[in-house]
Amino acid sequence: MYEYLEIRFHRNSRVLSSGIEILSMILYMGTTVYIPSLALSAVTSLGTNTAILLTSGICTIYTVCGGLKAVVWTDAFQSGIMFVGTLAALIQGALVVGGFGNVWTAMERSGRFNVFTFDLDPRIRQTALTYLTGTMTSFINIACCSQPIAQRYLSCETVKQARIAAVVAIIPKFILTSCAVCCGAVAYAYFEQCDPLKNGEIAKYDQILPYMVLKIFTDVPGMAGLFVAAAYSGTLSTVSSGINSLSAMVLSDFILPRNPKLSSKLQMITSKVTGVVLGLILTVISYLCSLTNGTIISLVLTVRGSSGGPMLGVFTLGLFFPWCNKWGALVGQAVGTLFCFWIAIGSLIQGRDVYYDRVMPISTNSCPAINATIMTSPLLNDSIIDWNTTQSTIVYNLGTPVDSIESKSYNNLYLISFMYYSMIGLFVTIIVGNVVSLITGKNNTEKMDPKLFVPILDNHCFPVNVRRFFRFGVPPLGLEHEEKIGKMDIDENFPLKETKNVVEVRELMTHVQQQ
Repeated sequence: MYEYLEIRFHRNSRVLSSGIEILSMILYMGTTVYIPSLALSAVTSLGTNTAILLTSGICTIYTVCGGLKAVVWTDAFQSGIMFVGTLAALIQGALVVGGFGNVWTAMERSGRFNVFTFDLDPRIRQTALTYLTGTMTSFINIACCSQPIAQRYLSCETVKQARIAAVVAIIPKFILTSCAVCCGAVAYAYFEQCDPLKNGEIAKYDQILPYMVLKIFTDVPGMAGLFVAAAYSGTLSTVSSGINSLSAMVLSDFILPRNPKLSSKLQMITSKVTGVVLGLILTVISYLCSLTNGTIISLVLTVRGSSGGPMLGVFTLGLFFPWCNKWGALVGQAVGTLFCFWIAIGSLIQGRDVYYDRVMPISTNSCPAINATIMTSPLLNDSIIDWNTTQSTIVYNLGTPVDSIESKSYNNLYLISFMYYSMIGLFVTIIVGNVVSLITGKNNTEKMDPKLFVPILDNHCFPVNVRRFFRFGVPPLGLEHEEKIGKMDIDENFPLKETKNVVEVRELMTHVQQQ
């Protein structure tokens, strides 16, 4: 995947991008392993740490032993399990709370139906605009600049099949995401009057959905296990393809350049050993995730956004900015990545202003009598609640007294929502890359290889002058392109690259004219 950056810019750009992607994928896979481990620990007697070890161990073993073929086949079966398990939880949960009408009413009653809230303040943690911005940039990065997805494209027999697969994949992704959102709405309606975290029934909000599944399927044997299987399917699919692709990246980008004469047998052994090492590393990352206080989705989007935005930026520089040179690509991506992680780390250290988190209220009206005092660490910035009898109260997750909010000042840079990290990294990389290229001496676009670029406007429905302008001086590909853009090849200010086919055709046309 990153060989393009070496051809377009320099080998250092390929090494930098590959290294960042490996680090990002390891952190990402570590968080995804943690998710089903929480689900398994919620519905069984297994501890979270034991579940993490089992999950990462099983996934690493079948990926290393089976290779890409095992990854493709297991992904196909796991996708079906994911749909069945998610739909079962959604339908049964809706039936228990009295139908989707009651779910809708509960969401409106609590003010949670705010999907069309387009607040332009970037400090607000979650709005429709932040989700649209963050998910759009992340989706483009994963679909276009990710090694696991590139391997899926390459597994297709033709380019046409790969394009069809890329478009068709949007449909199940949209359906599964919609089902997950609806499951969250059903979970809120189910626990509307008694929040399980505040009631001490679960340890983290990431456990709320598997805990609901355990309760609603109490009289239906095996259904809780089906939901856990669905959660595992998503994780195993992600981690297996990730380990397989990262092993290939380590081999092709770091090992083979130093040992080009490595035999095929040693390459296979090296790839398998790399897969085992990666499995051990992501196990450690999963253990560390269990020590964090945030939700998994925020961790995933923070890590992927901080590295994915600049990654998309450097590919954008290569494809659409022909004057950008190797220094612009290297410095732009480095600055974009460091800037995003700087904001992310600063946000973790500073903490967030709860005013901008806009956390919705949660109720404990119908909770059973509890004779306990819930005390939490001040580091969690959480409310201290003393329950000695059945109470009718409204409490806020991560709530803070008003006087403490007013007494603490926040740096607005670190209050930016994590959903914007990918977009920030994208634009910082593009801007810095162009500035550095202009300072260090931009490329001569007329001498660039046209196969490495994608003109912004190159459709025959546009005028010739418009298409010529948006090629920025880069010559057309050859005869097949010449047929699309008319007589651009005979323009002295925009000469065609003299390929063998073009020369032969021109000689033939000259001969015909002479006759």
